Amino acid sequence: MEDNTVSPQEYSDVRLKIGLLEKDIQTTGNLLAKVSESIEKIQEMNLNLIKMLSLHEQRHSQHEKAEVEMKEDIRDIHSRISTQSRQMSDRLDQFEQHVTTRLDDLKTDLFNYTKTGDSSPKLGNNEFGNNKLIDKIDKLNEWRWMVIGAVALAAWIIGELDLLNKFFK
Repeated sequence: MEDNTVSPQEYSDVRLKIGLLEKDIQTTGNLLAKVSESIEKIQEMNLNLIKMLSLHEQRHSQHEKAEVEMKEDIRDIHSRISTQSRQMSDRLDQFEQHVTTRLDDLKTDLFNYTKTGDSSPKLGNNEFGNNKLIDKIDKLNEWRWMVIGAVALAAWIIGELDLLNKFFK
């Protein structure tokens, strides 16, 4: 007959192995709890990242819309500046033609006065002496050159605005 009795040494070894297994199970349980906590934290971080990406995309689209609107505003302003510059140039040309015509008329009147020797020339409704008439013509000539200079300056400024507009695009 076989002896089914367990020696104290074997019994002690079995108890030791069972204790080690219990310790391993407890350690594994603790590790699984920590892994579970880590997974929950990763899920929370993932949700926060999704929210941040959504907010970033929303802000990015707002910036793109603002940029498009700003470019349209720049085009509108450029168009208005071009229109105003053309109108100003046309008005200055008309004014210069008017001044030139008036100067030519004054020169003709002065020439007729000196040719005929009339002592009281009539230019429009005003009577002028010889020196006053020459002074008036000189002042009108100075004015004409100032207008031409203003037109040249305005053209240069408008040209520079086009150059600056290219830098902002």
